[in-house]
Amino acid sequence: MKGLLVAFNASYVHTNLAVRLLQEVAERDIEFLEMTINESLEQCLAKIAKKSPDFIMYSAYIWNWERIQSVGSYIQKAKPEIRQFLGGPEVSFDAPERLKAHSWIEAILCGEGELSFNALLDYAEGNISAESVPGLCYRSEGDIVENPAAIPFDNLDYLPSVDYPATMEHRIIYYESMRGCPYHCSYCLSSQDDLVRYRSVGDIKSDMTHIFQTGTKLIKFVDRSFHIHKERTESILKFFIEESPEDMCVHFEMNLEHMSDELIALINSAPKGRFQIEAGIQSTNPAVNELIHRHTNLGKIHRVLEKLDGDKIHVHLDLIVGLPEETLESFLDGFDKVVPLGGKRIQIGFLKLLPGTELRARANEFGIVYDDAPPYEVIKTGALRAEEVLQLKYFADIVETYYDEEAFASTWEIIRERGISLSRLFYDMAKEAMQRIDEQPMKGQNGKYRFLYNELCKRNHMDDELYHRFKWDFYRHENRYIGQVLGFDDPELGREEIVAFIKDNPDFIATKDPLKASKNVRGITIGDCNRYIYYEKGKYKAHCDERKNNGE
Repeated sequence: MKGLLVAFNASYVHTNLAVRLLQEVAERDIEFLEMTINESLEQCLAKIAKKSPDFIMYSAYIWNWERIQSVGSYIQKAKPEIRQFLGGPEVSFDAPERLKAHSWIEAILCGEGELSFNALLDYAEGNISAESVPGLCYRSEGDIVENPAAIPFDNLDYLPSVDYPATMEHRIIYYESMRGCPYHCSYCLSSQDDLVRYRSVGDIKSDMTHIFQTGTKLIKFVDRSFHIHKERTESILKFFIEESPEDMCVHFEMNLEHMSDELIALINSAPKGRFQIEAGIQSTNPAVNELIHRHTNLGKIHRVLEKLDGDKIHVHLDLIVGLPEETLESFLDGFDKVVPLGGKRIQIGFLKLLPGTELRARANEFGIVYDDAPPYEVIKTGALRAEEVLQLKYFADIVETYYDEEAFASTWEIIRERGISLSRLFYDMAKEAMQRIDEQPMKGQNGKYRFLYNELCKRNHMDDELYHRFKWDFYRHENRYIGQVLGFDDPELGREEIVAFIKDNPDFIATKDPLKASKNVRGITIGDCNRYIYYEKGKYKAHCDERKNNGE
């Protein structure tokens, strides 16, 4: 019989680790098929049909459950002889309910699939009975039976190494070096497994040596708290610093307040761009954090971020909308408290009530209403109205467009120095964007700049000082004149002035042809000086100022 592992990824760049591990542990040949949720149903069905499987095993997550349902239901009607099984976090915590709701599912494998996958294959091929498969949830004589899950090993060295091809240049490789989490955040599935188990450092280094040859530029560790074992963490980081390809980036999730000075120094010694850190703050409200079993020390986080080299280490800070008892005011206050911490990106997430989590079980207690369909996102809470949640979605877009990656760092520096709340400004901008949804005022690069400029003017924030900062942020990213974008005349320097400047300053641009060089130079007027900005391949390289009053 021919089995097929099927994965639906969020996009092409993502890869599915689970089906690769299952393929490696299988004691017989079995294929896996990766597709994306963006492909049409017809495309997905055609690709599966081409493989001619006798039975299918789907890897189920919140982002692909709806696609799995449509494919599974269709196959049951078109080819009922094909048997269909599921596994994965989306279906493991309420497996009996899934079987009751979907007749096309024959059985669901719960727990660590690598431990019982071969038993599932034996069952699918008719070699053993269903009750012999650890962790299997199945129908029997009108009832639903749940077998006890396999007992996990003490470490992850039993997991095989994945043999990736050398064609992963444009794809992300996900890696699991530990399972379980010592923390008990009530919204997270990892809180269900507090048995922390590690893969040995030697095996990790061996796996990475192979992955370095695949061409991938980004490795993402899926570990929830990568840093909790100090010596192990330092050994792995040193390996990445010394052995990784130059253009390699490695992403970790870490708890910043528990980072030692030694670990910070080690991370800072890495080449620029080697490490990317994601740190979940989620809420700055102590009462909220107590309800979700988190303990966040902003002071410690701030001290760690001050010590981390922000020019070399890319840090993402996470906040969640919709946590119990989090009001609009406390969320916006929290955003303003997180801004000074200095992360390159503040990711605004929306609470997802995942099956199997404590918070989903207690949703009614906190007045939390959520979408019935994956990803089970919050609609409203006892402390946050539905209208506020919706406007905060636009707020998240504003943050991503105008704050993340220091897009307008100079502009926001002045705004904050004037005591203006960035969160309230962004929330007001979000309200305007939502009300003008038919116009799409932020559409395209021109729309992005015009919308921000007009919003700052409308709120009487725009003066000469702020305009000069806004202008500087514009020229850090754009190789064109600002007047073309904003739609009014701006005192820019002309081509003749630029050529004259280059001729008089041969050290500024290393070229013998000032006319050619001027194509890569922008001249702008800022206050009482002329600023000449040199670009190389569209990116800012250097600038020089010339005072108009005294000719300096």
